[in-house]
Amino acid sequence: MRVMWKQVLIGTGVLLCSTVAGASDLTIHLNGSQPISRNTIKYRCDAEGGKMGLPAGVFSVEYLNGAGNSLAVVPVGGNSMIFANVVSGSGARYAAGQYIWWDAAGRSTTFSSNSLAGTMSSQCHRVE
Repeated sequence: MRVMWKQVLIGTGVLLCSTVAGASDLTIHLNGSQPISRNTIKYRCDAEGGKMGLPAGVFSVEYLNGAGNSLAVVPVGGNSMIFANVVSGSGARYAAGQYIWWDAAGRSTTFSSNSLAGTMSSQCHRVE
């Protein structure tokens, strides 16, 4: 019985250490000579956005483009989520998990979620 408790305590300690030591930076190595462009835009979304995990006030979204890749880093639920560009009829559409961040060519931006709880959507606009 003591051996089992010892194993449980060691396992819990390892789990806690791995959680605390989590990385906060991400490095992506891309082949090719195309430079990476970074653009940060500020947004504010309606009340539905807050229910879905977006910040209640003004927040920043960082766009990264290069080597044929387009990413958007959006704050959701207190974390920075990395959204990858996916095929879109117009504008730039990004996906991460059950979320979609869709910037319709600067006209409007929609944040939506499709989960077991149903589909939710928020309208966002750029803030100067």
